[in-house]
Amino acid sequence: METNGDMTFDEFKHFLSDTLGVAEATLGPDTHFLSDLAVDSLKMVELMLQFELQLGRKVSADAAWDILTVGDAYKFYQNQLGEAAA
Repeated sequence: METNGDMTFDEFKHFLSDTLGVAEATLGPDTHFLSDLAVDSLKMVELMLQFELQLGRKVSADAAWDILTVGDAYKFYQNQLGEAAA
């Protein structure tokens, strides 16, 4: 999924669904990557790489340790987007 800017939460859920191979219907702000979706550390690193492609800049793979829920991931993406625009 290519974007050139801000994603709504619904667009972000679609992006996560495609990236992680999970059903979009299972994704909500409080959905936990590990306990609810069984997303492992390799998938989280893949998510960070996809963030880099979306944002057009380097994102630390270590940031994945702080992202526990879909809501956390969306906030992280929005913050990175804001930093890229600054």
